[in-house]
Amino acid sequence: METTKDLIRDIPSNISDSQVINYLHSEKLGTKQVKLFKALTHSSDKVISEWFDVSEKTFQTYRSSNAKMNINFKEKLLLLISLYKQGERVFGSKKEFNDWLEKPNFHFNNERPVDFFKTISGIRYIEDRLTGIEYGDNV
Repeated sequence: METTKDLIRDIPSNISDSQVINYLHSEKLGTKQVKLFKALTHSSDKVISEWFDVSEKTFQTYRSSNAKMNINFKEKLLLLISLYKQGERVFGSKKEFNDWLEKPNFHFNNERPVDFFKTISGIRYIEDRLTGIEYGDNV
C-alpha cells in the first residue's frame, strides 16, 4: 500500500521548469495526488478550485475519480505539491507553513502568500521567498 510519502517522494521541492515538463510527460499525476494535496492544505474544495481556476465540481471529480486531468491543472498540482514540500522543510512543519501562508506579508503587498496560488508566477514567487527565508532573509 502506498503511503503519503510514497506519493510525493519523487516530486522535488524547488522543482525546475524542465523537471516539471519531464515529470508531466513521464509520470502519472492522478486522484491520489489530488487527495494528498487537499490534505496538505486543509482548505475547502471551493478555495482549492479557485486556485486551479476550475469549478468546484471539476475539482471534486479529479479528487474522487480517475477523470483525465487537463495539463494546466496537473502542472499547477505538481508545482504546489513541490511548494508544500519546500515550505515544510523551511518551516519545520506543515502547520507552521500553512500558518505562514495565511498571514498577510509585506513581501506580498500585505496580502497572504496563499492568495498568490492562482498563477504559476505567483507560485514561483512564493518559492523564491521560501528560498530567501531558508538562506536567512526575513519572513
